[in-house]
Amino acid sequence: MTGRPEPDAPRRLRPWTATVVTLAAVLGAGALWFALSVATGLIFHFMPAAPILVAVWIRRAYGPDASIPWPSLWAHIAGGLVVAVVAGAAIARVGASLDSELLVGAVLVVGTGLAIWLGRRRGG
Repeated sequence: MTGRPEPDAPRRLRPWTATVVTLAAVLGAGALWFALSVATGLIFHFMPAAPILVAVWIRRAYGPDASIPWPSLWAHIAGGLVVAVVAGAAIARVGASLDSELLVGAVLVVGTGLAIWLGRRRGG
């Protein structure tokens, strides 16, 4: 025992802290998509995938440097997907522009695939 923290130690958060940070980041990604779409009137083609990717990215950034177990990974992806769907519905409800349903669905599928790759890869 050298008294030095392990290399991962500064990044690790307590489980509840990590949950709150992840939730705030995912909600922030959805809110940012909504705000940008309403404020600018532009279509942000890749933003539907942002909440999904942010959920897994935050989990990887503040967790141990290992693959995320499948149940936890699916929970993070599902949470990001719920936020993406709610943000997209809110954007449509206020009359702001969105891509076609097919393109939004494709972005969500690609985002989910990238989130799986990010969550399951080994190492940093």
